Amino acid sequence: MRALTERVEIHATKEAVWDALADFGGVADWAPYMKSSHLIGDLETGIGTRRGMRHAWGFRFEETVTRWDEGVGYSFDVLKAPYPMRDVRESWATGMENGFPTVTTQVNYDMKLGPIGLLLDWLLVRFVVKREMRAGLRGLKQYIER
Repeated sequence: MRALTERVEIHATKEAVWDALADFGGVADWAPYMKSSHLIGDLETGIGTRRGMRHAWGFRFEETVTRWDEGVGYSFDVLKAPYPMRDVRESWATGMENGFPTVTTQVNYDMKLGPIGLLLDWLLVRFVVKREMRAGLRGLKQYIER
């Protein structure tokens, strides 16, 4: 399983950072690659919360929260990951460094297609995922610091 990690420092209060992250259904407000996002069901926070999204490239997918630490972070599984990815799990966590809040995100995934999938990951997928992770963190930073 591949694990990719990115982090950003945000010049705001830790509460402001958590408020933005805790709005699980509102990710399209700050993630530049998400065209739309919405909660699915009655839960707004906590384990079991679900959201649906439409990516800028047109595909739709859902995510379900598997861990929720109020004020700190959460993890979720991506249902129906973009082909040829599989078993995609993501986490977002807040911290403090140099007197400012930080946000760290990690994406873990496997690839379908055996050796061909591993080659695709090495040549393309990991670069696309890292680019979107960085864009998401930049978008979150800009959204909160405004």
